[in-house]
Amino acid sequence: MGKISVVVPCHNVSEYLDKCVEYLLHQTIGIENMEIILVDDASTDDGATQSLIMEYERQFPETVMAVFLEENLRQGGARNVGVSYAGGEYLIFCDADDWMLEETLEHCYHAAKKYDADVVEFKRINVGIRDMHIDLKCGDDSHLTELDTEEKRKAYLLDLKTGDYGSQNKLYRLSMIRDNQIVFPEHFIFEEVSFALPVRMYARRHYFLDEQLYVYYVSPGSTIRGDWGREHRWDNLRIWILLTGELEQRGLFSAYRQEIEYLFLRLGVGYMLAMLFVNYVLTKDEWKFLVETIQRLFPDIRENKYLQDNSSMENRVWNQMLLGWLNMEFTDESVQAANRLMAECTRS
Repeated sequence: MGKISVVVPCHNVSEYLDKCVEYLLHQTIGIENMEIILVDDASTDDGATQSLIMEYERQFPETVMAVFLEENLRQGGARNVGVSYAGGEYLIFCDADDWMLEETLEHCYHAAKKYDADVVEFKRINVGIRDMHIDLKCGDDSHLTELDTEEKRKAYLLDLKTGDYGSQNKLYRLSMIRDNQIVFPEHFIFEEVSFALPVRMYARRHYFLDEQLYVYYVSPGSTIRGDWGREHRWDNLRIWILLTGELEQRGLFSAYRQEIEYLFLRLGVGYMLAMLFVNYVLTKDEWKFLVETIQRLFPDIRENKYLQDNSSMENRVWNQMLLGWLNMEFTDESVQAANRLMAECTRS
């Protein structure tokens, strides 16, 4: 039973996978203390990705496990399948076009054991060039958060400065994931919050490791940078609607209603629009659909206490923008003004 299971979803990544796996194989924790689960998500590159995965399994049969899916489930579904095979005490995800510094697993594992943490979160760096050397950078803000009261968890849910709602830059206690049946949705993009928010609800001890350990490659063909405007423009909104319903079913919604409402606006709507306006502009009917959907889900959202919090410049800017959308009159002029504002925010 390995200490850490690493799940890598793979779809048409033959030109990227080598770097990802080589950095995993050279982790300072030692390959005897890890397992690498490569999940081929029904690649369509004439067997190139599949052959590469099979070759890694052949060379490292004690460390690498190859899993092949017949149906494309997108990254969330592929991660779920990988988790079902995991046998480690801890779990971590790495996308196939990204890579981890060689110290990542060792440093995370030691922090998890030392602080009995359910989650160890660390920093990542975004790069647009693959052939570059990244040195380990450490800060002085590593700290443990014990989530033993509702007030602490509320602050933790809204902490977007020292933490985020991505899934890759974290080490998880596998038993916490399985005991609480935390999974990703299938066939969506922007699926990570459906995993990360329940994790924040169930974690008892969260350790923030102030080290830059994950390298996120922003490739020209990535999901975020690609032209997904028409096909997937509402995925983030759909994800948050499904997530809200799931949290209600789990009995987690009522105690944290205002926090979830505000996150819905900031991350579900705000982030979606920021990404959307890279390639797409909303019509009057689409703005109306968006605002009416928010109001139907959260009729009292204008009274949310966090929308009234103007204690910082960032809060003031965000809240003015969020309230502007909620109070929009659906005239040609107001829609054009909203589109201009979003375009300016996206460029800046």
